[in-house]
Amino acid sequence: MTAVRLTLLVALSLLPAACAAPSPSTPPKAVADASGTWRGTATRFQALSRSCPHPGLVSLLIWDDKFQYRWNANISVDATIGADGTIAGQAPGITLVGKLADGRIEGDVTNGDCGLHFTLVKKDN
Repeated sequence: MTAVRLTLLVALSLLPAACAAPSPSTPPKAVADASGTWRGTATRFQALSRSCPHPGLVSLLIWDDKFQYRWNANISVDATIGADGTIAGQAPGITLVGKLADGRIEGDVTNGDCGLHFTLVKKDN
């Protein structure tokens, strides 16, 4: 067998391996640096009831991509940060949605009558 044929045979035998689909792997985490203390403010965007929570300063402790948003003195909303930075949470009758991107967390928490928009940045530890 000539050297050219041998080289061609080896190259052709490696071709199927090069075209195979990559093996599934764990997607990289977009929020690897989320753990820690985040601080910012909440503003009211809806208030159809006198019992709506007050806007103001917000402080969250994020650990393992999870946190609790304090709605009022008796209710906290459990929330989770997804690998793509989306944030989702809920408590009875309350929903929380948001996004972690560009070093900021922005989100909305509402019960249908009351709504707060919050913006947070990570506190230097």
